[in-house]
Amino acid sequence: MPLLNRLQANQADQLDHQVNIESNSSETSLWLEFLKGSDAALAKIYRMYSNKLYSYGRQFTSNEVLIQDAIQDVFFKLVDNKDKLGVAQSVKFYLFSSFRRVLLRSLKRERRYVDEEEEGAAFNFLVDEDHISIDALLDKKQKKIIQNACNELTVRQREILNLRFFENLNYVEIAEMLGLANAKTVRTMLYRVLNKLSEKLAPYKSSLFTFTLTALLYLLFI
Repeated sequence: MPLLNRLQANQADQLDHQVNIESNSSETSLWLEFLKGSDAALAKIYRMYSNKLYSYGRQFTSNEVLIQDAIQDVFFKLVDNKDKLGVAQSVKFYLFSSFRRVLLRSLKRERRYVDEEEEGAAFNFLVDEDHISIDALLDKKQKKIIQNACNELTVRQREILNLRFFENLNYVEIAEMLGLANAKTVRTMLYRVLNKLSEKLAPYKSSLFTFTLTALLYLLFI
């Protein structure tokens, strides 16, 4: 049975396996349960992150099969390498960075990914219902304005903005994930991105004031 099907089926089989994982278990606790061999913990990690990984993948490609295959590959490798893994400082960072590597390798094989510093469709910034906090702040027209402005940034800038603002990865994690020098480099690049966005969104200042203020406060103080 394909891994994704097994994980989905496991959701209904948890009681049969008599694995008691509290709904409010921390990611670390879930990870430790998974390392001990809990299929229920693995299934819960899958439920928590499969949609997030899919949404992230959509910003690299519209090929749904390629994205789903990459997600399955990540979880296959989790199972295969379980005995070699230690405690993850951040489960989200581990999954996102692994997924990014797998997906980009697949895209390069498919010749659908351009060099990260080239202009093109290597990373398309999307503002949709998957980003719940933003979805609540913006109407359809405002989302389109934000999305268009973000997609005028360079490929690297788009992804940094996405990882910091929407995925809430910290500066150190982003630097490691994107192969940048250090956290300070990411912070500097992010401030430059905000300045550029401020200029691009200036004509829409009144209608986007709430979003802009929220974004700045989030990035500066969270």
